Amino acid sequence: MIIRRLIKSLCLAILLLQAGVALAADIRVDADCSLANAIRSANGEDQVAPANNCEMGDAVSEDNTGSDTITITEAGTVDGAVVLATTLEVTSEVVIEGIGFVIDGEGNRLFAVRGGSLTIKDLTLTDGWADSDGGGILATDSHLALYNSVVRHNYSAGAGGGIAAINSEVLLIDSLVSSNETRVWTAPAGDKSIAEAEAPDLVVGAGIYFNGAENTLIIDKSGISDNLSRGEGGGIFVLQGSAAISNTTIRGNSAAGMGGGLMNRGSATLTHVTIIENRAEAGAGIYDQQDLQLYNSILTGNVEGDCGGDLEASIGNLIRDGSCGHDGLSADPRLLLLAGAPAYYVPDLESPVIDAGDSAYCLANDQRGILRPPDACDIGAAEQEEGAFSFQIQSAVAARTATVAQTGGAGEGGSPADGTWSEPDGSLCNTLAAHIVVVDAPNNTHCREVDAAGVGNADLLNYGFIYAVDIFGEVAAVDVCFAHDAGTIVLLDAAYSPRRIVPLRTWSADGMVCANTDRAGTAVLMPVDFLVSGVVPEPVYDLSGCSVTPVDILNLRVNPSTSSEILLAIPAGTRLSATMRTTHWFRVAYGERVGWLHGDYLNRAGAC
Repeated sequence: MIIRRLIKSLCLAILLLQAGVALAADIRVDADCSLANAIRSANGEDQVAPANNCEMGDAVSEDNTGSDTITITEAGTVDGAVVLATTLEVTSEVVIEGIGFVIDGEGNRLFAVRGGSLTIKDLTLTDGWADSDGGGILATDSHLALYNSVVRHNYSAGAGGGIAAINSEVLLIDSLVSSNETRVWTAPAGDKSIAEAEAPDLVVGAGIYFNGAENTLIIDKSGISDNLSRGEGGGIFVLQGSAAISNTTIRGNSAAGMGGGLMNRGSATLTHVTIIENRAEAGAGIYDQQDLQLYNSILTGNVEGDCGGDLEASIGNLIRDGSCGHDGLSADPRLLLLAGAPAYYVPDLESPVIDAGDSAYCLANDQRGILRPPDACDIGAAEQEEGAFSFQIQSAVAARTATVAQTGGAGEGGSPADGTWSEPDGSLCNTLAAHIVVVDAPNNTHCREVDAAGVGNADLLNYGFIYAVDIFGEVAAVDVCFAHDAGTIVLLDAAYSPRRIVPLRTWSADGMVCANTDRAGTAVLMPVDFLVSGVVPEPVYDLSGCSVTPVDILNLRVNPSTSSEILLAIPAGTRLSATMRTTHWFRVAYGERVGWLHGDYLNRAGAC
């Protein structure tokens, strides 16, 4: 209940900041308006050439209230990325719609939010650097919220390689903070004017540094992974204030001092959190020096101790090494391979964490949003649901079998002789047959071609699937391509029971049909007309920079269907901008009418 109230109150506060004022500008980042100038416009500052033709921001008013929404379009990027020449300073109230694009700091801190509010949606923030705190984002006296976003590969010589929040409210939902680092401070080469005493006092909290006595950090349905601190708190360092972390996986973080996953000196509440394979001098999973309450969580495999310090409360947990005076479950939690993004660990069918959570602290949903039984929830971030994870279970067995084959030797029942499993050395996606290519899959992403039994979905089988491949492990974002002249790709999403058919945006390149997926599942190549069969709703995509021209007189229809009402006829040769599309239809505006044209009768230009 505590977690739910905190999330509700902070979400409400941020929504009020964004929506409580009638005035709000919509600013589009494109070839004529850079992201830096869009933010200057929102701040009420003068724009700087080039690309300085941005809409006027409304956020700055006499009482310093209001919010502006900045939407990044493909035309405002170079190959999908906005590369910064300087730090983006936010002093007003800004919402950035990232649409899946990337902001590359190019060695600069990406954002400094000072006395303002910044909400980031669907965006990756990478390659930031700061000589002080906050290599990716620095928030002081502000509100910061991230939804479905990634903060990775940022560095600082102070606190918070990824995010540093000082006297600020922070909210992370469905987001990943990964592979950020705090480094030991050194004076710039040849600069004798900077004394060693001017170095930052703290080199802590490589992923997130939080210091706000009156403030709250909320993390839900997220991942904190592979961050490296030269001081304490590899994943998260809470110096002051309240932290509420739920349905989150904290894994693979390292600290030279204490608290590889989390170092707490404030007031922290962790519910349904999986903390695994972190490293530190002591308390590699979590280290508490103030007030930490732990509920329905897994601590396992953390090098130099799962837990350090004294917990204020510990209920419904599995702590593998029994540290922090734990007298509850301490058996092997039997977790399968990583899956999803942000990545999570699913317990196998014989895991002791199944139905073992304390019902008083069962949250309504797990890290992926799957409902938890209120009276018999599992311990950890990911809930086991009968039938939902047979895909991961089968894939894990396949990966384990491959590992045995690579390492040689197996114990009774086909398991390694020492009774332990390890992930394959290198991605199994590199071993696929030539007609399936998974592009640039990292070592912890794995693949396996499957037949009709592996697809196992009656709708796909009856319609006649062409090829299919399981993609499992830590799937952040990969392109999967099939060698075929035409088709459309769908994903059987393994997070649902039964697996849900998710249409993927499909394109053709070099004689292959390709799509991108950011989650574990089975990618299936279907005949090109499958999405108009009515089995699943046809997906609709936003477009930017696409123009279409009818080759003949063409009917503009209300909906993307030949049976839909006709609005009017559009003459041949009329050049129109397309703002949305389905597999076969494009949405355009003609005069005062907005409707759909069939793509078979259109010439296309640009990003269509």
